[in-house]
Amino acid sequence: MTQAATYVELCTRLSRFVQLQPSTELTKELHQVMEDLLKLYERLELSLRPEKAAIDTPLVGLAAMDDLVLYSLHRLLGSFVRSSRSLVLQELSFGVFIRVLRRCKPRMVRGSSGQVQRHLGFVQSCVLYLPPPPEATADTDEKSPDAVTLAAQPEELRLAILQSLWELLKEPEPEKQAMQLRVDEQHFLAYLVASLLHVAQRDRCREAALRSIEVLKCVFLFVRDSHTLRQYLPGVAAGLWKSANAPQQASNVIVAALQCFSLALGLCISDRLLPEEERPKQQQRFTLEGIRQSISTNAMEREDTAASVEERSPDDDKWMETTAINMDVLLSRMFAASASATAFTTHGTKTGLPRSSWRVRCALAQLCGTVMLQCRRGLRMSFFRCYDELLVLRGDAIPEVSREAEKVLQALQTSSLSSEERLQVLPEMADRFQMLLSTLVLKVATEHEATKVHFVRTLRGYVEFLGSSLTPYLDASVESIYTSLCRVLSFAALDIELVSHHSLPSSTKVNESYNSSAARVVVAQFQKRLRFFREEASVCEALAMVSEIGAVLTPAGFIDCAFTLLSDANVMSTEAGGEVVLVLNEFLRAYCPDKNSKVHLNHHVIDVHLIGRILEDLLMLKAWEEHSPLPPNSASCKALVSQRAFMVECVGVCAEILGTEFKVFLLHVLYPLVEQLGSHSVEVERAALVALEKVYFFTGYESLEALFQANMDYFVDALCARLEQLDAYPMTAFVVDALIKHTRLASLPLVDEVTTSLLRSVDLYQDSSHVGGLLCALKNLLGSIARDAQEMEGGRVQTLGDGELGKPATARSLLSDFVHEMKVLENDGMEIKSEGGNEEKQPDLEETDRESVKAAMPLEHDDIRSDNQDGDLDDDDDEEKPAGSGYRTLVIDIIDRCGYFLVESDPIACCLVLSLIHEGVRFLSRYRKQLLPLVARMWPELLPRLRVQNRTIVTGTVRVITTVAAVAGDFVGDRFVESVWPILRSQLQSICFDSDAKSPQLTRSMLLLLQPPMDASRGVDAQLSGPRTDTETPQDDELSSVHGVRKTHEVHQLLAILSCLTMACQQSETMTQLVPEITRSCCKYLSSSAPREVVEQTSELFAALAQLNGDEVFCSVAALAHWLPPPPPSASFPTYEADVVEHFYAKRLSGLSGQTKTCRGNARVLMDRLFR
Repeated sequence: MTQAATYVELCTRLSRFVQLQPSTELTKELHQVMEDLLKLYERLELSLRPEKAAIDTPLVGLAAMDDLVLYSLHRLLGSFVRSSRSLVLQELSFGVFIRVLRRCKPRMVRGSSGQVQRHLGFVQSCVLYLPPPPEATADTDEKSPDAVTLAAQPEELRLAILQSLWELLKEPEPEKQAMQLRVDEQHFLAYLVASLLHVAQRDRCREAALRSIEVLKCVFLFVRDSHTLRQYLPGVAAGLWKSANAPQQASNVIVAALQCFSLALGLCISDRLLPEEERPKQQQRFTLEGIRQSISTNAMEREDTAASVEERSPDDDKWMETTAINMDVLLSRMFAASASATAFTTHGTKTGLPRSSWRVRCALAQLCGTVMLQCRRGLRMSFFRCYDELLVLRGDAIPEVSREAEKVLQALQTSSLSSEERLQVLPEMADRFQMLLSTLVLKVATEHEATKVHFVRTLRGYVEFLGSSLTPYLDASVESIYTSLCRVLSFAALDIELVSHHSLPSSTKVNESYNSSAARVVVAQFQKRLRFFREEASVCEALAMVSEIGAVLTPAGFIDCAFTLLSDANVMSTEAGGEVVLVLNEFLRAYCPDKNSKVHLNHHVIDVHLIGRILEDLLMLKAWEEHSPLPPNSASCKALVSQRAFMVECVGVCAEILGTEFKVFLLHVLYPLVEQLGSHSVEVERAALVALEKVYFFTGYESLEALFQANMDYFVDALCARLEQLDAYPMTAFVVDALIKHTRLASLPLVDEVTTSLLRSVDLYQDSSHVGGLLCALKNLLGSIARDAQEMEGGRVQTLGDGELGKPATARSLLSDFVHEMKVLENDGMEIKSEGGNEEKQPDLEETDRESVKAAMPLEHDDIRSDNQDGDLDDDDDEEKPAGSGYRTLVIDIIDRCGYFLVESDPIACCLVLSLIHEGVRFLSRYRKQLLPLVARMWPELLPRLRVQNRTIVTGTVRVITTVAAVAGDFVGDRFVESVWPILRSQLQSICFDSDAKSPQLTRSMLLLLQPPMDASRGVDAQLSGPRTDTETPQDDELSSVHGVRKTHEVHQLLAILSCLTMACQQSETMTQLVPEITRSCCKYLSSSAPREVVEQTSELFAALAQLNGDEVFCSVAALAHWLPPPPPSASFPTYEADVVEHFYAKRLSGLSGQTKTCRGNARVLMDRLFR
């Protein structure tokens, strides 16, 4: 009761101000009354409990006071408060008005027109305090003194005004009948709508803008009269669009504007407001009863139509037509702004303006749903525009957005469209699809990638939603669609610097039929670069669109179209063949069993016959051939390479479609694929490797080697036949090269046939341009043989028992080896039994007879004799043969053929031959009796190669001599002294590394790429600390040199010569006579300004020289190190003159003037290593 008394007192005090004029004292007093009322309402709200009854006696008594306060505030807002111009008082007044309005609202029932007028009077009291819109003051030049602006009015006051309006206009009932308003009331509501739109557009306070749009929605729900609301719709639509499109607008304001616009369309242009004749008719039943009902219904409809014609004016039709055009323009701008604001990024994320928020996209989906479900006939021209936007939103990454769009589309497909509308809409959708594709073709060259991606997503939405319903329409225009897609997927290049890895799906059929756990196979492909789509995600979107279109097309139709375009002569000349095959591959990819696509395949499938037709037509195309008359660097040649790569990829896609059924085509496609595997272009080679991996995986083989081994007889027959016809099949040698690279061809039983055919082709085409490819194949074959023999040797060592491991190896002395080698040479390479020794076997009579017969046979007897009838080693006959003894004859034949090409003028061919000889000599190092005659035959042709000007050839020749010296010993020693050393000495004299030499400087890339981390850090420390002085002692016995120097041809040649000299000194004692000359010639390479590899190799050479003649090496190294000998311990020689040592060193270093200081530090290290 105390609160009621206080409330009565405050009401009395408040009502006193209704008749008074504002002054300073009265304003302060009213201000205090307003504050007391606010405090009272707060106490009343705290005292109320939810568990109390809805009707209470004290509350019933307070209701009259609430009405009195509401009426008094209504009068005060129109007079005293407005005239006082006190912003604080206005804010307090609206705060009290909101509180009392909430208390009175349940009793404010707007049933009669008088109650509506009273309600609008309250609204008018609040609207007067809002800033007037520009339209209201446009006709008058003078501004009203009471008018306020957004900048002058506080945001808190404006929020209180908008909150009051929202409380007044909010409808408690979910549904309400339309309200008939007078003209003046309509004008007042128009002013209210304009004021709210002005606040929504111009107010910087986002909360005020949001609240004004919410109030605007309440105004539309308050009126609900379509004729009245249609007067406001054009201005409301434009104002809401301006509010949503304002710079840096908040997403919640944009969402509210879109929802308000959707509500306005539903209340103004809904299909339920249209006349009856524009609504769809019910489906007619063709029965006797149905005909009777249709006749009676038509008669009644004619009467209703005649009555409604008079009521309907032509202005309504004109307004509807104009509004439909304006709304279509507005919707197009909305969707275009939403597409341009959404920036497409890599992982599906969206960045850009605030309208790219997922809530904004949900609001767009709801707006499209309103247009398509409620206003489909009134806004007929906007139907497909909204349908396109919904299809894009249906594929959104946010589940809420895609779910909202899917809900609208499902409602449209299931219940909204009648059968007549479906028959009418489907052809229009097909035409719309082709129109969008044509538009994409025209706009694909623009720079804005988001616009192109928007079109691509729209097309994907059409295909995903309509599915096979589009098949007859798309099949009818498959040629134009194919050419348009070729334009969209204009190919730029295969990025060989970026490799993408894809996992092949495990096929259950393969696992069940072969009972093998199919391991996960990962294939590496080069990334495709399109001309008009630069982002990786954009490329994926475009390719996915083509694949989904292929899923609804008839396979036979697009296959015929593809090969018709490929066989056209104009296509071959315009370099569009690559795009044609690319589109075909994406079409076919839609029919792969593992394809995770939202598009359900039509009833057509690609069977074995269609795949056979594709493969047959592919292999018949001229682009499949490697050689073409075009220049290698021309654009046409590059386009043909890309087309060939896509054609090879098509074979892999066909294997992926058929799976194990692809086995029927193995004999037709295996050799062409392997032929492309040996292509000169890395794009085609990679595509062929991926295609072969798919073939073996989907046909059930365990590996690529298993596929080749199972079909090796077919390969060998084809290879041997084509190796003899290289003019017709110039890529055959590279096919062998590719087989060796990717398989263990040397371990297969038919390798001897391939080798024989290769050698025969070398004999036939030794003077042609095909010799380079043949030598490459021989080189890789020899490397594969050596690798296989090494693996066999390693496996055999692992299986040896303890007794075999403990068996001592028989070793001869150097003299015994020399005598044995001379006897082998004297007997033309035939095996000679060692004399003497208790451990060696004595030859019996049968062995003597066999040796005598062997001596009467020609030299080739040893080469053709089987490996199980002679001993391959020079040791005892009962020793086990080497693991690679089966390849001995093949390797000997290869090296014999290589001897013909040692005089080849082509540097590449000559280097290949030298590499072959190097690898072959290393392999034959265990077969000395066959190796020595072979070396003797090659030696006369090998020496002239040392005198050529090409450093690469000289380096390769020196490496071959090094390998021969390592396995032949003194056999090369004599020849080395007589013929090799003079040539090498002249070359060493021309190579010098001093401080003035122009050598490449240290760069950061050298430190990062050419050195291990420890070496790089040491090199940086050496550069920072500077060169060592003469008095410095190397730490931890380390040689000083220049780190990180790039190896030039000169450095490679020098390293090869030093390595050759080291090996010759280690293997032959005949090099002893050359120790002084070699020491004097190589002293300068101990310089600290030389590269690290040169200094290390020189130190190894001096170590080998010290083993032959340590005294000579000691004198030279001591002179370089400026070593002073200690005084003699004898009393007869108590001292000696230092000048004598200096004079002796000066004679020793007469040829190294100016270089002794740089060599001194390393010479001291050698003194410590070799002579202490």
